[in-house]
Amino acid sequence: MSGLNTRVTVFGTGGAVPEVGGDSPSFLINDKYLVDTGWAAVQNLREHGVDPLELDYLIFTHFHHDHYLSLPSLLFYFLSRGNVRDLKIIGPAEDLERMVKRALDFLDAERYWSKDEVPTLIPLQPGDSYETEDFRLDTCSTIHPVQGLAYRFTDARTDKSFTFSGDTAYHPPIAELAKGSLLLIHEAALGPKAADPNDNAYMHSGSIDAARIAEAAGVATLLLLHGASSRVDACLETAKQAFNGSVEWPHFGQTFVL
Repeated sequence: MSGLNTRVTVFGTGGAVPEVGGDSPSFLINDKYLVDTGWAAVQNLREHGVDPLELDYLIFTHFHHDHYLSLPSLLFYFLSRGNVRDLKIIGPAEDLERMVKRALDFLDAERYWSKDEVPTLIPLQPGDSYETEDFRLDTCSTIHPVQGLAYRFTDARTDKSFTFSGDTAYHPPIAELAKGSLLLIHEAALGPKAADPNDNAYMHSGSIDAARIAEAAGVATLLLLHGASSRVDACLETAKQAFNGSVEWPHFGQTFVL
């Protein structure tokens, strides 16, 4: 395994409607596996020097608009420049097939391409695992208005793992999933606080919730995302009060090497 590493490049850390120059949560693993699409997946990949056709897998944490908005444009890129059958899409079983079909219907795909030109879909339920010769995904549920999955990604080439939460309220099983991981990527959409369990209709976390999960999991590094830039410093400060490891709010295009 000498010379190999696991790389995570963050494309989006913003809210549901990102600020100019940013994007909603999305990141790239080893230049081959994209997690959520945000608003601008094709542009983000190309600016990073990756042809979207080089993607092997697209992994969805859940199907809220800000996490899949650019799925139609990514599918169009494959349909017009490559073979969409080469793309494999993983996501929550309750919504995966329906949402991909809607994206293809939006493109009027059957009018311009063969009915057989569709990606391979891999629906997962919480607790399911998925393994290839290159990586393994383990999952647990999240707490959110739609079915969501938190994932632990283990790189078979390096034997290194990291975990990402997707959108979720505070949920201790994510800490269990993340134990042994080097890195936890966790949302902090509620800003520099802990969520009020009696007033959290959209089922998100604050930075203190994320830090508590990271501390319980024993990870080395916590990456916070999914919020306005005006809250970044305060989120980092409050998270550091509850977590003894390294805490960062990534900048757009930042790559972390494990």
